[in-house]
Amino acid sequence: MQRVSVTITDDLRYFVNDKRSSISQLEQDLRAELNGSEGVVVLHIDKSVPVERLVHVAGIATSLNAKVTIATKPE
Repeated sequence: MQRVSVTITDDLRYFVNDKRSSISQLEQDLRAELNGSEGVVVLHIDKSVPVERLVHVAGIATSLNAKVTIATKPE
């Protein structure tokens, strides 16, 4: 199963597997990384990022038939 990391930083920069992306480019980049296979998108999102951004990314991943998980940091 393909694992793809999506990061959104506190200043709203997007990365797909450590490669810079953008909100408009994100679906295309995810599609390329998943390469048509079933996969998991792991979200690494700064706590200051609006939840709408998380929901948007999760929606894109789901539309590409990927499972979505959120990486957390222990307190």
